[in-house]
Amino acid sequence: MQFPLASEKFGSHTKHASVFLCAVFFTFILSFATAAQEQGSEVITVRDFYPQTLDCQIRQIVESSADEVQPIREICKNLLNNLNAIVVHLEYSPEKPCFELQRLEESVNTLEQLQKFWTAKGSDAEQPYIPSAAALEEISLAVQRRIYVWKTLLQAAGVEASPVTTLYVKSLADVDRLKEQTVAVEQYFTKSRRAADYQAGQTWCDYLETQSWLTELEACRQPSAQTIRLVSLTTPEIPVEILRTLSDRANTTIHRLESATLTNEQRVFLNHPTVNAWKEELQSWMADTVMPVSILRLLEQYEATAGMSDMKALSRFINQLTTSKTAEYRQFGDDIRRQYGMANVRIFLSEVLLNSHLPSPVTERASFRDVIQSQPVVGRRQTEIEMKVSLIPHPTRIITALDVDVDLAMVSRSDAFATQLFNSGRATIAARKLFEITEQGFHTAPCEAIIVDHRMRLNRVDTDFDGVPLFGGLFRGVVFNQYESKAWAAKTETQRKMIRQVRSQVDREAEKRLLPINDKIKMLSQYADEEFGLQIEQRDCRTDENWLVTAWGIRSKDTLSSNTPAPETQLGSFADMKIHESLPNMLLGKLEFEGKKGTVAEFKEALAEKFKQPGLARPEENDHVSITFAPYNPVVVRFIDGRVELNISIAALRLLGKTHRNFQVIVRYKPAYDAEGRLVLERDGYISLINVPHDQFIMRTAFGKIFPVSRPFPLVPKVLENDPQFDYLTTGHCRIEKGWFALALVEKPESLSPTEMRP
Repeated sequence: MQFPLASEKFGSHTKHASVFLCAVFFTFILSFATAAQEQGSEVITVRDFYPQTLDCQIRQIVESSADEVQPIREICKNLLNNLNAIVVHLEYSPEKPCFELQRLEESVNTLEQLQKFWTAKGSDAEQPYIPSAAALEEISLAVQRRIYVWKTLLQAAGVEASPVTTLYVKSLADVDRLKEQTVAVEQYFTKSRRAADYQAGQTWCDYLETQSWLTELEACRQPSAQTIRLVSLTTPEIPVEILRTLSDRANTTIHRLESATLTNEQRVFLNHPTVNAWKEELQSWMADTVMPVSILRLLEQYEATAGMSDMKALSRFINQLTTSKTAEYRQFGDDIRRQYGMANVRIFLSEVLLNSHLPSPVTERASFRDVIQSQPVVGRRQTEIEMKVSLIPHPTRIITALDVDVDLAMVSRSDAFATQLFNSGRATIAARKLFEITEQGFHTAPCEAIIVDHRMRLNRVDTDFDGVPLFGGLFRGVVFNQYESKAWAAKTETQRKMIRQVRSQVDREAEKRLLPINDKIKMLSQYADEEFGLQIEQRDCRTDENWLVTAWGIRSKDTLSSNTPAPETQLGSFADMKIHESLPNMLLGKLEFEGKKGTVAEFKEALAEKFKQPGLARPEENDHVSITFAPYNPVVVRFIDGRVELNISIAALRLLGKTHRNFQVIVRYKPAYDAEGRLVLERDGYISLINVPHDQFIMRTAFGKIFPVSRPFPLVPKVLENDPQFDYLTTGHCRIEKGWFALALVEKPESLSPTEMRP
């Protein structure tokens, strides 16, 4: 057997070797690109973060043929052109869109000026679209939100981020070193044997989440953690998914160690070699794993759907930005959080309503027995009490005062040695007790009281010596002299006792009435936390001369709240409650219906149990139908266009032996009045089915029984119908716009019949 020469062998395989090298090179490039994409360098196209929802709203105006739209058509065209130009620059040259931003702001200012004088109303279906003033306001606010977000993005775009590539060379030795230092920090915090110091150290451990660190570091050595690998220049010993999680946690911990809210004493306590060594090790794990431009795609997706899944994804990215190693990224995350973290519950209470439900003036008559200037006094008194609520103007706090006016009239008799003194008196006392409403309930200050007017008169003096000549007159003279000498002291002591008695009674009555309210607030807060993981935070609250305005942000750690201003309170409202759609979506999201399978009856039972409403689980015809919810945004509530829209995404539904897959059900409700003149939410028109090519009639019939027209939702609370003091009130002024549902308390119309009472 003859072997070919080396040159001959090489020549015969040149073509195959070239193909082999190209394949290796292509595989390497593909692997590197895959790793880069997994590390956060995803490719984002203009289509990903272009404001499609806003585009549709503006384009509806541009394409309208109505004459009324002519003054704003060119402005809206400029808005569209500038939006497109800005988004292109944000992707390819983030340093350029400043000019377009300026032009966009000018267009918005012009639109706002026209909006003030805009009187056009929504047109009929057959007529060209005419935007209402509310539609123009919604577009203006949406553009302003984008301008704010884009400006803060541009500030962060030119900053070099912390590289992520250094993160992916961590080994198990690095994990062990970080774990060892975390244990040392825990021991430093909890080394004291004194209970108080140990508890304080445990609080520091909870603040820095040392136990969570140890749990995740221990998980790095578990076999299950080694199953997923990413191709990289260096083969990591730890999956990149875990490294990214640890990096985000390192960002959070460093941010807490350097928090500006720490006191000087706390900073001194943390300035210890053990803590500093741990901090230095954590800094080697830090990296910016989220680029700011990635937020825009999720932001636009959330604007379009308002679903819980999109809300969680956007909130998670914002949290990662706010704990970034790069200061500009942190600022960008904080700005986005403020834009999408406004109050989602607002309550307006008028001073008129508060005063109309106070007790009517009370008149009390009673006997009394007292000691004044060491002399026993008995008599009868009549007390008239009148109360009024006053709002104390404050720009950031909810402060009210209960003003109590007390008119006191009395007749009394005091017995001294051989003498009876008969007195009469009148007094007017003004008392005030301050209340402040906070997340914990009502906080009160001790009652203050002053004497406005006090008059005492000696009506008659009887002595045992009145019938004795000469001596009787002398004795009466002595009595009058003693009375006059002690009159001022007696009056002062009487006033002091009256003030003390009024203050004590007002404080006692206030505590008696407010304690149950505070208990209910505490129970509600505890229920929201335990059942839904929601925290209630007081936001931009205020009081003025006529209104008490309380605003609350209700959200969990992984959610957002409102991003639009609430509708205006209309004239004639005694109270007004406004709820943003983010709140019901949060509550529905906590049911965790994503991808869940079950029957209609099982899901109704889950709703009834979660919301403590047994009536939701009452048996109905289609309870046996099997449903599998979609894994993304399964149930979404929208407050738009004067309607409450319920959007249900279903992955599979088994009905009459046939399975229907991947479709949506949209049910709309509108405010209306029932036959008895009560405000309700009734189903509006047909149920919409999307992506159901066949069996439309059968499906619509089935869902029509689940959401029947015959079962509207009442909007008049039972307390208005059952409590006589609310006889003159009902609900009205229902506004559903800009993501808000607003409902007011108004006076019952006496001259309108039920058929004429239309919203």
